[in-house]
Amino acid sequence: MKRLLLLANPVAGITGTERYLLEIINRLVTGGFEVTVETTQHKGHLTEIIKERGGRYDVVTVSGGDGTLNEAICALMDMRANGETVPALGYIPAGTVNDFARSHDIPTYMPDAADVVAHGVARGCDIGMLGERPFVYVAAFGTFTDTSYSTPQKWKNIFGKVAYFFHGASRLNVALRPYKMKIYYDGGEVEGEFVYGMASNSRSVGGMRLPLRSDVSLDDGKFEVTLFKSPSTPRRLRKLAKALFERRADGFEAYQFSTTKLRIVSEESIPWTTDGEFGGEYTDVTVTVEDRAVQIIVPVGCRYFGQAEEV
Repeated sequence: MKRLLLLANPVAGITGTERYLLEIINRLVTGGFEVTVETTQHKGHLTEIIKERGGRYDVVTVSGGDGTLNEAICALMDMRANGETVPALGYIPAGTVNDFARSHDIPTYMPDAADVVAHGVARGCDIGMLGERPFVYVAAFGTFTDTSYSTPQKWKNIFGKVAYFFHGASRLNVALRPYKMKIYYDGGEVEGEFVYGMASNSRSVGGMRLPLRSDVSLDDGKFEVTLFKSPSTPRRLRKLAKALFERRADGFEAYQFSTTKLRIVSEESIPWTTDGEFGGEYTDVTVTVEDRAVQIIVPVGCRYFGQAEEV
């Protein structure tokens, strides 16, 4: 019988894991696993548990939001770097937005997600690196990118996605701050003042599809980059709005491209988020892809592997 370690974050999202815990365990046991359950007690605790005991299990499954998933990935990437045996990762979403689950066709109803862990297939997923910091699906800077980690958890639990909107709207006076930078990517570079940028390996960010049309594959060794220049004049604002409305990069105000590596050099320190959590501040940072670095259990019919599909 395969061994599975189930780690739950009791404070994530608006659907308390404890409500479904017995049903989750039942579905995992019925699926052929010997299940050990632990709850995380503080930020970083999940990473500590996986690094200490994860190698004893065939599958480590985490229940929580995207931040919880990021902690798990950080632990597994450390194990990989140390040459240790890395278990497959199962994910039971219990967050507010659950971008990762949506991108991987994992049900947001928690017992059904447990069925995916029990009966799905482990696929090698690309993992991004912002400098030395792993991220699962997005690293971003600029307008509103700190909303997810600066929005109080109590707001998220009560209002769900609406909490992000209200918290972001309350900060419009600082949201459109431009950053002057040079950006280098596979076969090209661009320079200017940008209000937003992200490198993603996802079908959606913040619960919404990508702002510009992209061809996404979760295991192609590339991530998709979206950049918005500062709309410093009414004409430029109209051009940016047109590009967003049509979801099409115009190469002047809005950029979208795929790359294996991205380097951003700025005149001042820029705060980043990784998977909705604070990711540090940098004046010179390189974003890279670790090709198929972690085995993540997804539904058998998950479409976004291999040939890239438009989202």
